[in-house]
Amino acid sequence: MGLFLTSLGILFGVTLIAFLVLRLQIGRAWPDLPPLPRILWISTSVIVLSSATMQWGLSSIRRGRGGVLSVAMLLTLALGFAFLALQSLAWLRWLAPAVERWNQSEEWRFALTSFYLFTALHALHVVGGLLPMTLVTWRSLRPGRYSATDHAGVHLCAMYWHFLAVVWLVLFATLMIGV
Repeated sequence: MGLFLTSLGILFGVTLIAFLVLRLQIGRAWPDLPPLPRILWISTSVIVLSSATMQWGLSSIRRGRGGVLSVAMLLTLALGFAFLALQSLAWLRWLAPAVERWNQSEEWRFALTSFYLFTALHALHVVGGLLPMTLVTWRSLRPGRYSATDHAGVHLCAMYWHFLAVVWLVLFATLMIGV
């Protein structure tokens, strides 16, 4: 998992570096973009909360509290889907200004594409995390499936989910500053 997260970190890092280099090259020609959709603040809160519920589940199973794990996993899964729904709304809210301004200049196209690239790349990885999380959640509902000494699936899901939360915070900060 460490190697996998490192490779994903490199992918997101290279994407950010490329954005920052191109952003600096554009300089003063950077367009005055419409503000980012406010719903991104809500989705950011949701993914941070989902990371907290994931950690609550992991901490609970480490103490042998399988019932609490099930509740925490169900909450985390629901919050993960809520995050994707909120991100979809953000896409739709920025779509009208994007379409209106797409042909204004190369700088506009780059700025608008950056928003959609960052959010789509992250959303794709969230979907990829929700798949195993669904399996772990389902298994957590079966009594005795996970225990204080046997909970590798929960631990791996938690590592990946926390990684996605941190990546989102960095991407969101970049969008707030760079856009």
